[in-house]
Amino acid sequence: LIMKGKFFIILYAIVIALLTIGLIVFMIIHICNGLVDANDKLILGAYAMMVLWALMKLHTAIKAIRDKFKES
Repeated sequence: LIMKGKFFIILYAIVIALLTIGLIVFMIIHICNGLVDANDKLILGAYAMMVLWALMKLHTAIKAIRDKFKES
């Protein structure tokens, strides 16, 4: 992470967590509307990949927070 301060790392983790929750909500809405054609299934796959990406970023941010608090 580029940000070095504890506040910015925590803020980054919160933003990524909100992004992850938002992606999951939109994915659920998309599934509830029905997966009629192939494009809908491709979009669902894109949602799944974005959720995985966001979870990896969140894991990295949480690890950075733990490392920062171990330094203190």
